[in-house]
Amino acid sequence: RDHIKLMKNLKRLLRSEGTIVFSNNKRHFKMDEESLAELGLKAQNISSQTLPLDFARNKQIHNCWLVTHA
Repeated sequence: RDHIKLMKNLKRLLRSEGTIVFSNNKRHFKMDEESLAELGLKAQNISSQTLPLDFARNKQIHNCWLVTHA
């Protein structure tokens, strides 16, 4: 799970009120929310809010998350 290693490293730089915007185009991506919680982080999926209309017919082409301190 490369994204958890990345989040662990980013957490050191994240201010208490800060937000990480994490986006990828991996089909069938699943955020490891359990591992995030172990790091003291939480994620909110905002993919549907950031998906361009041109790609709306294929919702699995884009993933976007807001990651903050839990």
